[in-house]
Amino acid sequence: MKKSILAVAGLAIATTGFSAAADAGPFSKLRDKVKKVEKKVEEVEEAVEDVEEVVDAVDSVSRGNGPRAVRAPGGRNAAIRQGMRQRSNYPKTARPKSHAGIAGPMPAKFKSATQCANVGLSNAFIAQAGDYTFSQGISTEERSGLLNRVNVTPTNGCVFPAMGVFDVLYVEVDKVAYNKGRYALQCVSYDGKLQLDNVNAPPQDNYSGKDVMLHTGNSTGYTPTATGSNSSRSNQYKKVLDARGKKMITFNMPGLHTDRGTDFYCQHYDKNTGKSTLAFTFRRGPTGS
Repeated sequence: MKKSILAVAGLAIATTGFSAAADAGPFSKLRDKVKKVEKKVEEVEEAVEDVEEVVDAVDSVSRGNGPRAVRAPGGRNAAIRQGMRQRSNYPKTARPKSHAGIAGPMPAKFKSATQCANVGLSNAFIAQAGDYTFSQGISTEERSGLLNRVNVTPTNGCVFPAMGVFDVLYVEVDKVAYNKGRYALQCVSYDGKLQLDNVNAPPQDNYSGKDVMLHTGNSTGYTPTATGSNSSRSNQYKKVLDARGKKMITFNMPGLHTDRGTDFYCQHYDKNTGKSTLAFTFRRGPTGS
């Protein structure tokens, strides 16, 4: 999808450049044409940014990432068109938490069931996905990212604090050690009556570097920041992690409209070693503001 966007953008720039070359006469007219081309480039870059945001939003719904984008009849392309029309109505704060709250204290039986692997857990935080603004000159633009971040530290070796619907757990791990594993997320309700399969368990890695490395000029105060498109910032953040030998992983907590509050214990289990990278608890409940 993004390749198609960039192809269209390139065609628009090339067409404008051809027109400028054909009409070129005196230097003053040529300068005017060059300015028009530069303006067209800026407009195309902004359009690409907007479409990237909507594509990410539509894809996030298909991955079970909460009600950030609206559903539209006619499939993914129709949803993208509708999202483009409604983008100006996006909230500029993180999504509200579920009314169900967060999970209660973890039962003792789960503490003894989890053996923690040594993968260098670090720089962890819990956040919510939402939209933020940033300024360039006198203009203000919107992008999405992980907001309302709270730094957290695991207990019992690798168990992170309780969470609720729409919470996102971000953790960095040692890349080499982590990539040796073969993982499955195992989630069991506190009473042992429910187990979540791959479809209903908290989705992994719905977020990328652009959600952590926000655009320079934003008012959140989070660092580091970078300029450029979403994909550009993601690539820049990957370089930051690679330089430290780290890899980011995320889990976002799902909701269920028929669930009034069920607490789950989850462990990111390595089938090769029988140990877990990390564990956490969350309360599944209805979504809504």
